[in-house]
Amino acid sequence: MAERFSVNEAAAIAEVSPETIRTALEKKSVTPSYERKTGKAVRHQFSIGDVLFVKVLVEFPFPLSKEDKQSLAQILAHGDRRAARWSREGADIVYRSGDMQVSFECKGFRIPLQHVASLFRKGVPEKEIAEDFPALSARDLAYARLFSRFGERPGRPRKRLVFRRGQSA
Repeated sequence: MAERFSVNEAAAIAEVSPETIRTALEKKSVTPSYERKTGKAVRHQFSIGDVLFVKVLVEFPFPLSKEDKQSLAQILAHGDRRAARWSREGADIVYRSGDMQVSFECKGFRIPLQHVASLFRKGVPEKEIAEDFPALSARDLAYARLFSRFGERPGRPRKRLVFRRGQSA
């Protein structure tokens, strides 16, 4: 199963405020891959591609039309190779309009150590992680594997809950 992130987690990974993501959801600039209803509330859950799309939108050098945002979302969040005037070629995103072609390099995004370690804890093979994150070296993966063995951070142990019956008068 693919990893899913809440609004706050997606905001932390994309290095934006949760309010930015909520505003984008209201304007329908961003559509999460999954939505879960809990009572009357709807919980948005973002895939890794959705988080990448948010990160690219925030750092894009100029404003995009709604059609361009939808095409870019198809490429980044949904994994398509081509959509309208946009295409993905290796680690680059390419925009073509007539004779003009603009290429945006998508290297250098930060990959949280906790995320890679959680993949190791879930039993995802190292080869698959290396394919998903080609920017990580063998040394990075070895460190993440070691970090995953530590488990949760130690802290003050919780006291056991004890129920005592009160004496009746």
